Amino acid sequence: MATQESTATSWVDRQATTGEHSQIVRMLADIESYLWGVLVVALLSDVVLTGYGLQHGLSEGNPAMRLAVDAAGIVALLGAKLAALGFGVAVRRDLDDRGAVVPLGLAIPWVGAATVNAVLIL
Repeated sequence: MATQESTATSWVDRQATTGEHSQIVRMLADIESYLWGVLVVALLSDVVLTGYGLQHGLSEGNPAMRLAVDAAGIVALLGAKLAALGFGVAVRRDLDDRGAVVPLGLAIPWVGAATVNAVLIL
């Protein structure tokens, strides 16, 4: 009786045999310093735009951060982002070239949040 191979397993096997995975890892490793730069700009943009939006009547969308910002101000948001950044740096230090995905994984939601803030403010 033949067993059907899962789609995920066949995708992983294909990545390993074609070298596509290693090409992506190399590409991310090549631009990792830029990814960290984008991450920092996104972090600062999100905090500044969130602070501006809060001053002009908008509210924080994340319920947990809303409570923290209500209690401690915009510094709470900055602190949470810096904690996430510190965790990302610690994780990155323990990984090989595949760790270049860390700044990408942090930058994507922060770029999205900064973009949403900019659209709401404008």
